[in-house]
Amino acid sequence: MAEKIQRKIIFIKKKFQLKIVAFVMLCVLFATALITYEFLSLLQDIFSKHPALLQSIFEEGSSLVILFLIKIAICFIVILLFTALLSNKIAGPIYRFEEAFKQVAQGNKKVRISLRQGDTLRDLEKGFNEMMDILDDNNNTEEEK
Repeated sequence: MAEKIQRKIIFIKKKFQLKIVAFVMLCVLFATALITYEFLSLLQDIFSKHPALLQSIFEEGSSLVILFLIKIAICFIVILLFTALLSNKIAGPIYRFEEAFKQVAQGNKKVRISLRQGDTLRDLEKGFNEMMDILDDNNNTEEEK
């Protein structure tokens, strides 16, 4: 039975993972800015047609703005954490492959890769291990001759 692998750190390949997190956060910020622009444009149209609404909204809605901003901040934090964890599922296997490649380059043909259950690149893990088994078998056959 394969040993259970648990990573203790989230950022294994910091540059790679930070690029992913930055890209996702920029997409979220862009979407937020676009939605905010559309919402404010809609409000401007409504208030230009019904100016009396503006006063009543300012009187009753100012406390809701703070709550709304807190909710947005919580959403950004959740997205940030989710993206960091998701990038870990990609960066962890890449790191393991890089380490295995280094060992193979140093002549170790016994190296195998074992990824966590939820990690990506599981097909690549299987292919790498099968390739190393074949290389190991070929090496053993040549040594027997």
